[in-house]
This record gives sequence, C-alpha cells and structure tokens, in this order.
Amino acid sequence: MIKINAAFIILFFIFSNLVAQENSYFSPTDFEIDTENNQLIIAGKTANEIRSYNLSDFSLKKSLITDLTPKAVKLAGDNLLITQSYSEGELLIVDKNSLTIKSGIKVGHGACDIAVTSDFKTAFVANQFSNDISVVDLELQKETNRISVLRQPMQLEISKDGKYLFVANFLTAHAADLDTVTTEISIIDLETETLIKNIPLANGSNALRGMSLSADGKYIFISHNLGRFQVPTTQLEQGWMNTSAMSMLDATTLEFVATVLLDEPENGAAGSWGISCSPEFIFVAHSGTQDFSKIDYPKFIEKLNLTKNKEVLSYDLRFLSDIRTRIKVDGNGPRVLKVSGKQLFVANYFTDNINVFDTNSTLQQNIALSKNSEMDEVRLGEMYFNDASYCFQGWQACNGCHPDEARTDGLNWDLLNDGMGNPKNCKSMLLAHKTPPAMITGIRATAEIAVRKGFTHIQFTQVEEAHAAVVDKYLQSLKAIPSPFLIEGELSEKAQKGKAIFESISCKYCHTGAFFTDQKQHEIGNQGEYDHQNTWDTPTLIETWRTGPYLHDGRSASMKDVFSKEKHGLREDLSEEEVEWLTEYVLSL
Repeated sequence: MIKINAAFIILFFIFSNLVAQENSYFSPTDFEIDTENNQLIIAGKTANEIRSYNLSDFSLKKSLITDLTPKAVKLAGDNLLITQSYSEGELLIVDKNSLTIKSGIKVGHGACDIAVTSDFKTAFVANQFSNDISVVDLELQKETNRISVLRQPMQLEISKDGKYLFVANFLTAHAADLDTVTTEISIIDLETETLIKNIPLANGSNALRGMSLSADGKYIFISHNLGRFQVPTTQLEQGWMNTSAMSMLDATTLEFVATVLLDEPENGAAGSWGISCSPEFIFVAHSGTQDFSKIDYPKFIEKLNLTKNKEVLSYDLRFLSDIRTRIKVDGNGPRVLKVSGKQLFVANYFTDNINVFDTNSTLQQNIALSKNSEMDEVRLGEMYFNDASYCFQGWQACNGCHPDEARTDGLNWDLLNDGMGNPKNCKSMLLAHKTPPAMITGIRATAEIAVRKGFTHIQFTQVEEAHAAVVDKYLQSLKAIPSPFLIEGELSEKAQKGKAIFESISCKYCHTGAFFTDQKQHEIGNQGEYDHQNTWDTPTLIETWRTGPYLHDGRSASMKDVFSKEKHGLREDLSEEEVEWLTEYVLSL
C-alpha cells in the first residue's frame, strides 16, 4: 500500500482549490478603490470571493473566500465592510489590508448595498427581501435598528450633510392595474432613524439598479427601466416598450426633479446599471448594450434649468444628444462603474474583467479576473438573457421585463399572443420549464416555445436554435431563494396554522404537488372588464413572497389582498386572523 504524506494531501487540496478559483467565473458585482492603500478591492458574486489588487500594476495582493454570495463592499476607515447573503444576510467587518475577518453581524434577508456615515461609526445595509434597512453600530458591532421601507431596497446613498439616507426600492409595491404604477425612493431621517418620505418616480419606473450622489452633493441620480406598460407591445421603435432612464432628486428639498432618457432615437441603452459622478461628468453603465454614457454635468444642469416643462423629458430621446457621448467597453455586462481621480473603472460581469479608462475615455488597462475563455451553457444563456444585442436596435433584453435573475418587473403588459387590450401581470420565470403551460393564459404549451416567441415578438429578432436552447438552460438552472417569512428555515407558528387551513379548504385542489400547481386552467370568478377569457393557468406558489402584485392582472398589491378582498376561493367564515395565518403560509413557500 502506498503511504501518502499528510502534508502532501493538504498541499494537493490547496493547489486544487487555487486551480478551481482560477478556472471558475468571478462575476464582479461591486468594488471599492482604496487610493490610501493603493488597492482595488473587488467582490466576485459567483466566486464567493473578495480580492484586492495593487493599483500600480494590478497584481493580485490578497483574497478572501466568503461563506455566502458577496453582494457589496464599502470602505470604512481601516475596515472593509462586506455584505454576504443567500437568504439571511450578514455584514462582515474585515481588515482592509489583510482581508481578515474581524466579526460578522447578522442583518436582514437578501442583504446587499451598504452606506456608511462620515465618521465610520454607523453602517446601513439594504435588505432586499425583508424590505428593510439594518442600522449597524460599527463600534459595538451589532445591529441596533431595522427600518421598514417599501419593496426590495437595493441601493443606498447618504446626503452630503449626513442628514438623510436615500433608498432605491427596486420594484413597485402597489397593484399593477392602476393608471400610475411606479417605484419610489424612500428617504430616512438619520437623526431619528425614521422613514419620512417616499418619492415616486416617473410612471412605469422599475428595476432601480444604480444610484449616486452628485459630486457637489446637490442631486441624487438613479438609473432604471421605464416601462411603457400603457400601450400594447406592437413595436420597439422610439422606446415603445421599454426605455432606459435616469431620474434625479433634489438632495436638499427632497423633491423629484426630472426623468431623462438614456436611449437615442434609433439606438437603445438597455440595462442601465451603475452611476458614478465627478465634478465634470455623470457616468452611467449600460449593461445590455456593452457601453456607458459620459454626460457633461454642468451642461446637463444648464440645459435642464432651461426646460420649462420637465415632465416631457421622460419621452424625449434627444435631450442628451449634444451633451453626452457613449463609449464601448471591452467586455460584456458592464454593471458597476466608479470614478477615481482621472480614471474610470468599469466592471464587466460576464467577461470577468475590469476596464480602466482615462479622462478622455481611452481604455488604459484591462484587468482579467478569471482565466475562462469559454462559457458553459448556463453562463452563456444568462449572458444572452441580459444582452440587448439580440434585440432590434438594442432597446431591451429579456431582463427588461424579467429583471433580477429572471423574476418579474411587477407591471402589466398587453402582449399580443392572446389578443389586444387585455394586459396581464408579468410572471417570474422561476420553474417555468417545470410547470407548463406557459403564460397566465396558458397560451404557450411550454416555456421553450415561450422563450423563442419572446425573441420573435418581444425582441423583434430571430435567434438561432442554439441561442434559445442555452437560454432554456439558464432558466432551468434558477433556484428558489428561501422565504424571509421562514424562521431558521422552518415555518413560523402562524404559518403552520395557515398550512392547516390551506390543506382543509379548496386551495390544495389547484395548488398541489411539489410546485403547488396542478398545471391546469380554472375559472376563479375574477374576469376583468377587458379580459378575453375567464380561465387562468394555475401558477406555482414557490417564491410567491417575491412575485407580487398578484392575480392575472396584478389587481392585488399583497397576498393578504388576494384573500381578504378577492376571497379567491375562501370560505366566508374565515376570520381576519385565519386569513393572516393563511397569508403567512403562502408567503413562506
């Protein structure tokens, strides 16, 4: 028998781990530029890794493997703050030079963006799925408060005077069958740690991905989709379905100022993501068209002040024409970008690289974050799903209506696959391939057919079968995230009571099996004025907590509304408390 030295085994596993890290996808999701210590610190979403690179020659300095997916990094004095989350979230306090963990603080579900006070004593964490903000005392190293906001907070900024925290809610928290459906910016008074205001953006605003304070501290800029949900999806020209927009708020008066379009008349800027501001320019990444906008800030303000009717700017594709240039990146999926001195750093998510541009927007450096030269089918499908190059004039990618890992934008859309004039709520693509038929009307026999028809009738393009097939692979790879209503992975006492009610009444007859659907159509008595039919496909209840608003036309803003207002097959004798139990159970699935 061959004897193997224990030290050899340890070295073998260390080497194997290093090789695996080099050959796996990194997926840069956030970074910080630490000029004081001459380093660039990057979070890799799919690698579960934090790396620091030397700013002088971009050589790798240190690496930290995280237990969960790292979502954001933030410098705080001598420390680096990292949020990591899959379901429950954690804020890590890390020595920024050695990348050694000092402590971990439990925060909310889906922890993502971080903001820090100027004295580095307090951190705020956006908890996307528990719909709140954690307040963390960095000296005591503990969470001291939770502040509820609207729906899926994902971006944070603190005002220059330190008085207010601006929170970008990713999706609308309202019903979708209204004339105005939009998401809002929540404002928190930092002295009292209370929510004081919600500012709605232009009608149709959704998928708020980027937010930045202007260099002079006067304005907050937000990048987002702008869905034209009021019209049928008959064309794409002139941003008929989805446009990319930048909204601005006055950081002093706390008022909405305007929404301007980032697209051009015949050239969309799909997937607008990160924003960064210098005194001279506003930079906005366009993740779907592989470029970024460079907007002359002083000229932008001057032109804006000369515009008497600012409401029309959300329809004006020419407003930026003489004060903005668009620059192509060397990579795919530019999501995060940040200005540092005379340089602009741009992180390309799918090609695992960082571009460094100078003030003239000339590419100076390309930093490779992995050695992968090819993508597997799932990764390639995810890239196609987010790439507007496969759409007529680059107006939108699949994530235009299915943002945040192929879920929902919360809007109603009048698709033409079942007639015109009968808008229905956008569905999540989670489990779509396992729960045919597709679409709430069941008009597509399978999700595979729906994917191909989507490219034809929504993207207005034709793709090769191999292209559509890998998109299928990506969608089939999606995994449900455990509900924030669970307690340590188990049903709460209320949810257990709700389960008993669910199983004792008519719910279980349609919502049955592993995915809580019988995959059949049923008449449920809620046909609307403009509906062309009165039967609807039974949707899965998995991850229902994430997919509001509810019912085929989004008429119910909350699951409680489904049961208390629409009744939805419930017995009349259910008490309000029993409805609350049932609601909690369904939202726990």
